[in-house]
Amino acid sequence: MSTTTAGGQTAGYMFDNATDEAAHQLRHLGEILDPGTRQTLREIGLGPGCRVTDVGAGAGTLTAWLADQVAPDGRVTAVDLDPRHITAGPSVTVRAGDVRRMELEGSQQVIVARLVLMHLPEREQVLAELVQALAPGGVLVVADWDCTWRDMIRRSPSPHATQLIERFQDALLAFGESRGADMGWAKRAPEAMLRAGLVDVSSRIESRSWRGGTGICLLHRSNSIQREAQLLDAGMTREDLTELRQVLMDPELILSGYLMHTTTGRRPTTA
Repeated sequence: MSTTTAGGQTAGYMFDNATDEAAHQLRHLGEILDPGTRQTLREIGLGPGCRVTDVGAGAGTLTAWLADQVAPDGRVTAVDLDPRHITAGPSVTVRAGDVRRMELEGSQQVIVARLVLMHLPEREQVLAELVQALAPGGVLVVADWDCTWRDMIRRSPSPHATQLIERFQDALLAFGESRGADMGWAKRAPEAMLRAGLVDVSSRIESRSWRGGTGICLLHRSNSIQREAQLLDAGMTREDLTELRQVLMDPELILSGYLMHTTTGRRPTTA
């Protein structure tokens, strides 16, 4: 079964791990997101012996850290549509597949789904299946960006640079929505997790700023390369994209990342 949007495109993640640019993009994502996710996982009690599933594992940087934390007797399963960038190991199982159409191993003490559910039209169905895969007392960690928050430019080299960044954001997010992404889903995750039967639900909402040539600016530059064809279709020119990439490397630029909502909930220990 495949899912299509009203426009006829196959729904799902906006980017492709098989592209030449993917390794750079995934590395930037890990550098931006891993510190906050690690903090959350420490706070929920991740430790030796835990059974963990990392959904949408990407480059596997979080998977590798998880494996270190649950050693020597724990186990990590990394799930991704295309897991070519993830390294298996003695305590790491790598599974290729679409989380919408695969059965996850049950009795997991922690499940992490980062930048996954916002992309899936079937997000609440998948959420219910993630909850079922938890052991009683297990914790689900759902982390997604709120891309409806657009007050990101802290300092711009010029009004023209600001305009280029805004046009890029408009075009990129519209492409994601055409594939079924919900750019504001992160704000509704707590309510959805409560409806799914989780308890002790709470969210951390955070962002930080990055100068041109670092962090989120490098990610945006990489995204502009991965989705150049779609940006051109949306009306940007090759000259626009060349200039945009120069702006994103300019240390005079300061951008905040999207607001990251990291929501946790625990499966009750009794029915």
